[in-house]
Amino acid sequence: MESPPKVGQEIQRLRLEHNFTLDQLAAKSGVSKSILSQIERDRSNPTLATIWRITRALESPLENVLSVNDGTFSFEKLSRNATPEVTSEDNGFRLRILGTLKNVTSVQWYEFNAEPGAELASDSHGKGSLESITLCTGNLTVTVGDDIKTVCAGETLRYHTDLPHKLKNEGNKDSHGFMVNLL
Repeated sequence: MESPPKVGQEIQRLRLEHNFTLDQLAAKSGVSKSILSQIERDRSNPTLATIWRITRALESPLENVLSVNDGTFSFEKLSRNATPEVTSEDNGFRLRILGTLKNVTSVQWYEFNAEPGAELASDSHGKGSLESITLCTGNLTVTVGDDIKTVCAGETLRYHTDLPHKLKNEGNKDSHGFMVNLL
């Protein structure tokens, strides 16, 4: 007997694609946060009505979430415009999300560009989390708690992110590089 499709990962992928928290999706769909969390971890067997409410809130066709995906594909190619991007509050620090949303809870990787004066402030990523920055051009100041380090073009800086931290381009030209977060 064939088991039903696991919809949790697809729902989580869509939620993150829309930059919704569990609370936001719960408010929009009418499905409780705890049920959503169980569904995303495939620890719940949701009714069709529940999945329908979630997919309506995510503006995604129900059949896309229910379609069986065996996870086998040779390539996944995204155009530059299709690669998700987030920006800092000052809009000067842009991060292109290079990693798959499937792995977002354990590893995230980005290409970033920081304009002069741009700052990216982040809350703690949780106990044991680690961030690694490799800078291709420019320089950045990285502050974790009370510690401050500078990273220059060609260098890699690794640091724990279990405290609030910020990256700032204090130079007079753009800084460009890659960031990996291990959560």
